[in-house]
Amino acid sequence: MNKKETTGKTLQDIGICILLVALLLCAILFTATADHYLESLLMLVGLFLAVLFASFRLTAVAIVIAGLQTVAFIAYKVYAIVATGESVSALSFCWIALTALAVVGAVMYVSGLKKMQLENQILKQQVEELIMIDPLTGFYNLRSMFMDIQTQISYAERNGKAISLMIIKFRYVKELKSVLKPAQYDEVRVRLAKLVVDTVRLEDRVYVIDDEGSLGVLLTCDRAGAKIVEGRLRKKLDDVAAFDGIAQSPLRVEVKIGSLQYKKEEFERDAILLKERVEEEVEYDICDIS
Repeated sequence: MNKKETTGKTLQDIGICILLVALLLCAILFTATADHYLESLLMLVGLFLAVLFASFRLTAVAIVIAGLQTVAFIAYKVYAIVATGESVSALSFCWIALTALAVVGAVMYVSGLKKMQLENQILKQQVEELIMIDPLTGFYNLRSMFMDIQTQISYAERNGKAISLMIIKFRYVKELKSVLKPAQYDEVRVRLAKLVVDTVRLEDRVYVIDDEGSLGVLLTCDRAGAKIVEGRLRKKLDDVAAFDGIAQSPLRVEVKIGSLQYKKEEFERDAILLKERVEEEVEYDICDIS
């Protein structure tokens, strides 16, 4: 039987329980040693300081404060016994144990919290790596595109078919974001994606490849066919009603488009290289030609 792994949540729970128990006992001890009010008050203040620093993940500082408090307390009690012959109640020494207990509880709680945050961060990263859908548009994302390119390359090579990759990017991203609200910019992204889907054939696939709304289109045609698709898309984007209703004033959205046909001797089944070359073509698209 495997030993159950202690999670950040478990450490948190144990730590907070220890800390609460220590604070409760401190309150009881403070009441029980009311005849040494100043002494108890100083010990309580020192304990809270140590717990405070431990809560801010300054464990070393918390330990130093708790250690100095303990040494000073013991030295004071020894001096009281030797120099004045004062009788010391054993109950007073409970402050030492409670200080250590409170610091341990605070350190465990913070460590558990840190571990749980790390676990959540790793889990979030793993989920993001597995997600294949863009949450805004509902279209497949970049990871899906790379996987599909490999599949389509194999299909094209077996059947002697041509495939091309087209990438579409907003020409003036910063300017769009400066004049549009985030919700309006998201609507522009969705509208562009829908226009592209309406432009390409049913067997072609559209992907959202970044957070700015850039699109990748896997076309089952050669470079000449991709140029025809590009021309149809530019014609739709020239329509003044293409982005109507998003902003108060008429909105014209310009894009940069690049495309390349896959060639085995040039790309050797490297989907990343194909994407990089197409992005270079996008950057060469200097003017929006209607």
